[in-house]
Amino acid sequence: MPQNLDSPIAEPYVCIATQATSQAKYWNNGTGWLDVIKHLKAKGYRVLCIDKEICHGSGSRWNTIPYGAEDFTGALPLQERADLLFHADFFVGLSSGLSWLAWAVGKPVVMISGFSLPLTEFYTPYRVINYHVCNGCFSDSSIEFDHYDFAWCPRHKNTDRQFECTRFINAEKVCAVIDRLMADHNFKPRRRKKL
Repeated sequence: MPQNLDSPIAEPYVCIATQATSQAKYWNNGTGWLDVIKHLKAKGYRVLCIDKEICHGSGSRWNTIPYGAEDFTGALPLQERADLLFHADFFVGLSSGLSWLAWAVGKPVVMISGFSLPLTEFYTPYRVINYHVCNGCFSDSSIEFDHYDFAWCPRHKNTDRQFECTRFINAEKVCAVIDRLMADHNFKPRRRKKL
């Protein structure tokens, strides 16, 4: 339950989270987030990135919050994250803790994931996965996840297929799922009056 029942943001908004603890969890499509943010803004939303870190990675792989998202990153209390999520229309993220938090506060979640199969996380009808490329290594009981290897990709590491599970999830597919979610919940941010 939110601590603050009044929305901290007057305009309609969506929360996103783009960071993760392993590169395999990221959406490794180079323009994906940029296109999704443009799509959300065109719909009338403010887009708040609520990750803890503005930049995260290891070795030669570093990830920053995408251009166009408003920076709500930082080492904030979990309750503040829950309050932001509670008042958002929905959440777009990865197979990560903030997706679970959004789900826990009752928000619809668009989950972009290829390294895990749907049975790994909570159910969302708005999961985006590409079954036409390698996928599900995290859910494969014959593979041990290496928490210390940020570039972990057990089947295709150091090949041109590394992280193809999310590289080949395109923004058009994610935007189509967002549009379906908005229709399902009758979200019309452009028609909503500013407080």
